[in-house]
Amino acid sequence: MKQLANCLSLVLLGSVAIAAGCSTSSNAPSDGSAGGSTGGGGSNKNLQPLLPDPTGFVDVTATGATGIKGAWYAYGDGIGTDGTPTTGDCESKGMHAMSDCSSITTPGFGNFPNTAGKMCTSGTAAKVLTQVGGTMPDYTWMWGAGIGLDLNNGGGDAGATKLPYNATAAGVVGIAFDIDSVPLATLRVELPTATQDGTSAAFWGGDQMSSPILKGHNEFLWKDVKGPFYDSVAPPFDPTTILSIQFHIPTTTTASAAYSFCISNLSAILQ
Repeated sequence: MKQLANCLSLVLLGSVAIAAGCSTSSNAPSDGSAGGSTGGGGSNKNLQPLLPDPTGFVDVTATGATGIKGAWYAYGDGIGTDGTPTTGDCESKGMHAMSDCSSITTPGFGNFPNTAGKMCTSGTAAKVLTQVGGTMPDYTWMWGAGIGLDLNNGGGDAGATKLPYNATAAGVVGIAFDIDSVPLATLRVELPTATQDGTSAAFWGGDQMSSPILKGHNEFLWKDVKGPFYDSVAPPFDPTTILSIQFHIPTTTTASAAYSFCISNLSAILQ
């Protein structure tokens, strides 16, 4: 299970929103059926921006009728919910050395600044080592790193206050976002749910190794969220119990992978 490195201080600090670069488009069919998933091009969907305040908190007053609220956070196998490596999955459960685990350079624990509308991160996803005392690659406790946004979290520790979000009831049929640089390593846009969390989370393009992300504008509908591909009995994605959206750099047995990218203009696609 991923240990979310969300800060205890990311509580509601106000509803000031950074709107730089955000726009809406409403010239699409109201059923959200046209286009499927796209990358690197303009949007033709009805978009509701999910605007973070300067601390990375998305207040419900900045998300229209969607009712989405929550904090941006960074997470990784090398850091626990208290922000220390000693409680990270890789160290405390996998029993690996801290230097062998995934690391997050930015943002720092307890702080996720909104930089002119961009939520930026950098770090390194570890190379998967053999299980301590075993013979198999330790994907269980060396699973990588990333950033995410809770969709129904009024503030505080994500692990304590994270609640399921019913996108269907809110009329949300997908997600749009911009990315400034796609990591050379695999990047997955995951949608953990109440029943598919951690390493079992479905993701955009989940029948493949990675999400089909292109530099620039991207968007996808719930029908494009599948898998994960390595789970042969994975149930269909359930958009009525979404916990968060996560941009995850998974690990491999080949080599460690440095990453650096910024997400902006995160928006809900409305039906």
